[in-house]
Amino acid sequence: MNRLKFGVVLCAAVILSAACGGGFGGMGGTGALSGHGVGDVSAVGGGQTACDGDFGETAAAGKLEAFLAATTKFTSTADELQSSLETTCKQMGAELGIPESEMTGSGSTPGAKAACDAVAAKLRSELSDLRGSAHLRIAIVATPPVCEVRVDAYAQCAGSCDASFTPGSAQVQCEGGEIRGGCSAECTGSCSVEASGSCSGSCEGSCSASCTGVCQGTCEGTCATRAADGSCNGACRGTCHGTCSAGCTGSCQGHCVAQATASCSGECRGGCSVEMTAPRCTGTITPPHVEADCQASCDARMSAEAECTPGSVQVTITGRVSTNLEERVNHLKAAIQLGLGNILAAKLKLERLARSGEAIVHTAGELPGAVVSLGLGAASCVTSAAAALPRATASISVSVEVSASVGGSVGG
Repeated sequence: MNRLKFGVVLCAAVILSAACGGGFGGMGGTGALSGHGVGDVSAVGGGQTACDGDFGETAAAGKLEAFLAATTKFTSTADELQSSLETTCKQMGAELGIPESEMTGSGSTPGAKAACDAVAAKLRSELSDLRGSAHLRIAIVATPPVCEVRVDAYAQCAGSCDASFTPGSAQVQCEGGEIRGGCSAECTGSCSVEASGSCSGSCEGSCSASCTGVCQGTCEGTCATRAADGSCNGACRGTCHGTCSAGCTGSCQGHCVAQATASCSGECRGGCSVEMTAPRCTGTITPPHVEADCQASCDARMSAEAECTPGSVQVTITGRVSTNLEERVNHLKAAIQLGLGNILAAKLKLERLARSGEAIVHTAGELPGAVVSLGLGAASCVTSAAAALPRATASISVSVEVSASVGGSVGG
C-alpha cells in the first residue's frame, strides 16, 4: 500500500498524553490551540511503537496514519486562522482609530473575537453615519474568494488510507465548483489567461476604457444600471473593477476568461481530453468510493490544506465629501480595502473546516476499536490526538462567527 510516513513532528503536533511523553500547552479561555511545544517524543509503553505514524502496512495502520495526519493539520490550521483573523482585525481597527485596549481579549473572550467585534461595530457605525448624516453613497464590492483543493493530493490521501482506492484508476468528482488545471490537449469549458491588454471574453479584475457587457463590481465612470447596494450591474463607461462579462474594449488587468475552443495556454476550467496537470477543485471533492473513516480524515486534511485566494475589494464613494470628513472617509476606505478580502477568504476556508469537523470527530470515536490490532500504543495515540479536536472545532466556530460579523457589517 502506498502509505505516507509521518515522523516525529507528527507526534509532537498531535499527541497530548503520555503516549508521546508530553502534551499541548494550555488553551486559555479562547478555545484556540496555544501553540506551545510538546514534551520529548518517546516510545509508547516502554519500547512499543512510537507515535511516528509508521504502524505497518495493514488496513488499520492506513486508517490510523491518515487520521493522525488529518488531526495535526486540522488543529494547527484552526489555530492559524484564528490568529490571522485577530491580526487582520487589529490592522483594520488601527486604521479606524480603535484603541488597542478595545481589541484585546480577556477572560473567556478570544483575541480574535474582541478585535473583530470591535471592528464590525465601528464599520457599521461609520457606514450608517456617513450614508445617513453625510448623504454619501458608499458602494463596497468584494470579488468572492476562491478556495482550491489539489485533486492529486486528495487521491493520494485516499489511496494511503483505503487499500481499495487506487489513485488514477478511480476519478474523484468536484461538486459545487469546477476542475482547474493545465491542459496540453483539448480544453472543454473555459480558458483563463493572465491579461494586461485587450480581452474578448470575460475580464476578471479591472477593465479600463469601457465595459459594454455587464460590469459587476464598481464603475469609475458612468454605470448604466446599479444594484440596490450601489454597485454597478450593467455597462460601464470608465473603469470596471470586478468582472466585465464581455466587451472589455480597453485594457483588462487580471484574468481574461473565454470559451475554450481547443488548446488553452493558460488555466483550463472544465475538462481536458487528456489528464490535467496539477488539477484543482474549487468545490467539494467527492471520491467514487472510499471507506467512511478514510473519507472523513481526507476531507478534514484537504479542507485544512485548501489554498484560498482573497478576491479584490473596491470601495466607491460618491457625493460631496466635506473637508472635515475627508480624513474619516479615507480611513474607512483604507480599512475596508486593507482587510476585508482576507477576512472573507478566511471565512470561506473556515466554513470548509467546519463542515469536515463533525465527521472527523465521529471518526475519532470509532477508530480506537478499529486499530485495536495495532496494540495499546496505537489506541493511546488516537485517544490523545482526538482530545484536541473538540477544542479545535470550538475555535473554528468562534472564527466563523467573527469573520461573518465583519463581512456582514459591510454587506459582504
